[in-house]
Amino acid sequence: MGKVEGNDTYENYAKRFLTYTKLPLKYHCFKDTLYEYLITYFDVESHQIRVKFKEKLYNYLQTVMSDSDDELLNEFLMIETCHKLLNFLILHNEKQPEHFFFINLIGNLGPIRTIGLLLKIILVCQQVRPSLEKRFAILFNHYKFSTQKKAQWLVKALENMQIALSTNFGTVDLSFIH
Repeated sequence: MGKVEGNDTYENYAKRFLTYTKLPLKYHCFKDTLYEYLITYFDVESHQIRVKFKEKLYNYLQTVMSDSDDELLNEFLMIETCHKLLNFLILHNEKQPEHFFFINLIGNLGPIRTIGLLLKIILVCQQVRPSLEKRFAILFNHYKFSTQKKAQWLVKALENMQIALSTNFGTVDLSFIH
Protein backbone atom coordinates (compact mmCIF):
# COMPACT_ATOMS: atom_id res chain seq x y z
CA MET A 1 0.00 0.00 0.00
CA GLY A 2 2.67 2.46 1.04
CA LYS A 3 5.79 3.69 -0.58
CA VAL A 4 8.16 0.98 -1.75
CA GLU A 5 11.08 3.19 -2.69
CA GLY A 6 11.09 6.97 -2.52
CA ASN A 7 7.68 8.11 -3.77
CA ASP A 8 6.97 4.87 -5.64
CA THR A 9 4.13 2.52 -4.74
CA TYR A 10 3.65 -0.99 -6.07
CA GLU A 11 0.73 0.31 -8.10
CA ASN A 12 2.76 3.11 -9.73
CA TYR A 13 5.62 0.75 -10.42
CA ALA A 14 3.21 -1.76 -12.00
CA LYS A 15 1.70 0.95 -14.21
CA ARG A 16 5.16 1.87 -15.53
CA PHE A 17 5.90 -1.79 -16.18
CA LEU A 18 2.63 -2.19 -18.09
CA THR A 19 3.36 0.90 -20.18
CA TYR A 20 6.68 -0.63 -21.19
CA THR A 21 5.09 -3.98 -22.10
CA LYS A 22 2.69 -2.27 -24.53
CA LEU A 23 5.63 -1.73 -26.86
CA PRO A 24 6.26 -4.53 -29.39
CA LEU A 25 8.34 -6.90 -27.30
CA LYS A 26 9.62 -10.42 -27.87
CA TYR A 27 8.43 -12.86 -25.23
CA HIS A 28 11.95 -13.66 -24.01
CA CYS A 29 12.57 -9.92 -23.49
CA PHE A 30 9.31 -9.70 -21.56
CA LYS A 31 10.43 -12.50 -19.24
CA ASP A 32 13.71 -10.69 -18.58
CA THR A 33 11.83 -7.46 -17.91
CA LEU A 34 9.33 -9.25 -15.68
CA TYR A 35 12.20 -10.72 -13.69
CA GLU A 36 13.72 -7.25 -13.19
CA TYR A 37 10.32 -5.87 -12.21
CA LEU A 38 9.80 -8.60 -9.63
CA ILE A 39 13.22 -8.29 -7.99
CA THR A 40 13.35 -4.49 -7.90
CA TYR A 41 13.08 -3.21 -4.32
CA PHE A 42 13.78 -6.77 -3.22
CA ASP A 43 15.90 -6.11 -0.17
CA VAL A 44 16.60 -9.11 1.98
CA GLU A 45 19.20 -8.98 4.72
CA SER A 46 20.72 -12.33 3.84
CA HIS A 47 22.85 -12.12 0.70
CA GLN A 48 22.70 -15.90 0.30
CA ILE A 49 18.88 -16.01 0.41
CA ARG A 50 18.61 -13.07 -1.98
CA VAL A 51 21.00 -14.65 -4.49
CA LYS A 52 19.40 -18.11 -4.30
CA PHE A 53 15.89 -16.77 -4.72
CA LYS A 54 16.85 -14.52 -7.62
CA GLU A 55 18.64 -17.42 -9.30
CA LYS A 56 15.68 -19.79 -8.90
CA LEU A 57 13.23 -17.16 -10.14
CA TYR A 58 15.38 -16.26 -13.15
CA ASN A 59 15.96 -19.90 -14.11
CA TYR A 60 12.27 -20.68 -13.77
CA LEU A 61 11.23 -17.76 -15.94
CA GLN A 62 13.69 -18.83 -18.63
CA THR A 63 11.99 -22.23 -18.86
CA VAL A 64 8.42 -20.91 -18.93
CA MET A 65 6.99 -21.51 -22.41
CA SER A 66 10.47 -21.20 -23.91
CA ASP A 67 9.16 -22.44 -27.26
CA SER A 68 7.40 -19.05 -27.55
CA ASP A 69 10.50 -16.96 -26.79
CA ASP A 70 10.73 -15.50 -30.30
CA GLU A 71 7.05 -14.56 -30.50
CA LEU A 72 5.81 -11.08 -29.74
CA LEU A 73 4.29 -10.66 -26.31
CA ASN A 74 0.51 -10.98 -26.29
CA GLU A 75 -2.17 -11.19 -23.64
CA PHE A 76 -2.20 -15.00 -23.61
CA LEU A 77 1.56 -15.21 -23.01
CA MET A 78 1.39 -12.64 -20.23
CA ILE A 79 -1.54 -14.31 -18.45
CA GLU A 80 -0.06 -17.78 -18.80
CA THR A 81 3.33 -16.62 -17.54
CA CYS A 82 1.82 -14.97 -14.47
CA HIS A 83 -0.36 -18.02 -13.83
CA LYS A 84 2.69 -20.29 -14.00
CA LEU A 85 4.59 -17.92 -11.70
CA LEU A 86 1.87 -18.29 -9.08
CA ASN A 87 2.10 -22.06 -9.44
CA PHE A 88 5.86 -21.87 -8.97
CA LEU A 89 5.78 -19.49 -6.01
CA ILE A 90 2.76 -20.83 -4.10
CA LEU A 91 1.42 -24.21 -5.06
CA HIS A 92 2.58 -26.61 -7.75
CA ASN A 93 -0.16 -29.21 -7.56
CA GLU A 94 -3.74 -28.59 -6.46
CA LYS A 95 -4.56 -32.24 -5.75
CA GLN A 96 -1.51 -32.75 -3.54
CA PRO A 97 -0.72 -29.28 -2.22
CA GLU A 98 3.05 -29.14 -2.56
CA HIS A 99 3.93 -25.73 -1.19
CA PHE A 100 7.35 -26.11 0.41
CA PHE A 101 8.78 -23.34 -1.76
CA PHE A 102 6.06 -20.96 -0.54
CA ILE A 103 6.68 -21.90 3.10
CA ASN A 104 10.38 -21.35 2.49
CA LEU A 105 9.72 -17.93 0.93
CA ILE A 106 7.65 -16.84 3.91
CA GLY A 107 10.23 -18.22 6.33
CA ASN A 108 13.15 -16.53 4.60
CA LEU A 109 11.58 -13.35 3.21
CA GLY A 110 8.80 -12.85 5.70
CA PRO A 111 5.09 -12.59 4.90
CA ILE A 112 5.22 -8.90 3.92
CA ARG A 113 7.90 -9.31 1.24
CA THR A 114 6.40 -12.57 -0.01
CA ILE A 115 2.92 -11.09 -0.37
CA GLY A 116 4.47 -7.98 -1.92
CA LEU A 117 5.98 -10.22 -4.59
CA LEU A 118 2.60 -11.84 -5.29
CA LEU A 119 0.94 -8.42 -5.33
CA LYS A 120 3.38 -7.25 -7.99
CA ILE A 121 2.24 -10.15 -10.19
CA ILE A 122 -1.47 -9.47 -9.87
CA LEU A 123 -1.03 -5.73 -10.30
CA VAL A 124 0.39 -6.32 -13.78
CA CYS A 125 -1.97 -9.17 -14.64
CA GLN A 126 -5.23 -8.84 -12.76
CA GLN A 127 -6.68 -11.76 -14.72
CA VAL A 128 -4.71 -14.15 -12.46
CA ARG A 129 -6.11 -12.77 -9.23
CA PRO A 130 -8.75 -15.57 -9.06
CA SER A 131 -5.91 -18.08 -9.45
CA LEU A 132 -4.06 -16.49 -6.54
CA GLU A 133 -7.19 -16.56 -4.39
CA LYS A 134 -7.82 -20.19 -5.36
CA ARG A 135 -4.32 -21.18 -4.28
CA PHE A 136 -4.82 -19.55 -0.90
CA ALA A 137 -8.20 -21.32 -0.55
CA ILE A 138 -6.50 -24.65 -1.28
CA LEU A 139 -3.86 -23.96 1.36
CA PHE A 140 -6.52 -22.84 3.83
CA ASN A 141 -8.50 -26.06 3.29
CA HIS A 142 -5.33 -28.11 3.57
CA TYR A 143 -4.57 -26.60 7.00
CA LYS A 144 -8.10 -26.06 8.32
CA PHE A 145 -7.78 -28.78 10.97
CA SER A 146 -4.20 -27.95 11.91
CA THR A 147 -3.19 -26.25 15.10
CA GLN A 148 -2.64 -22.52 15.01
CA LYS A 149 1.04 -23.06 15.74
CA LYS A 150 1.46 -25.33 12.74
CA ALA A 151 -0.33 -22.92 10.39
CA GLN A 152 0.90 -19.61 11.85
CA TRP A 153 2.88 -18.89 8.67
CA LEU A 154 -0.34 -19.25 6.63
CA VAL A 155 -2.31 -17.02 9.00
CA LYS A 156 0.33 -14.29 8.60
CA ALA A 157 0.32 -14.70 4.83
CA LEU A 158 -3.50 -14.52 4.69
CA GLU A 159 -3.54 -11.42 6.89
CA ASN A 160 -1.01 -9.68 4.66
CA MET A 161 -2.80 -10.81 1.50
CA GLN A 162 -6.11 -9.44 2.79
CA ILE A 163 -4.50 -6.07 3.49
CA ALA A 164 -2.76 -6.03 0.08
CA LEU A 165 -5.95 -6.90 -1.81
CA SER A 166 -8.11 -4.49 0.21
CA THR A 167 -5.76 -1.55 -0.22
CA ASN A 168 -5.02 -2.15 -3.89
CA PHE A 169 -8.35 -3.43 -5.18
CA GLY A 170 -10.86 -2.35 -2.54
CA THR A 171 -12.95 0.79 -2.37
CA VAL A 172 -11.65 2.13 0.95
CA ASP A 173 -10.08 5.61 0.65
CA LEU A 174 -6.73 5.49 2.41
CA SER A 175 -5.30 8.64 0.83
CA PHE A 176 -5.17 10.40 4.21
CA ILE A 177 -2.59 7.89 5.52
CA HIS A 178 1.03 8.92 5.10
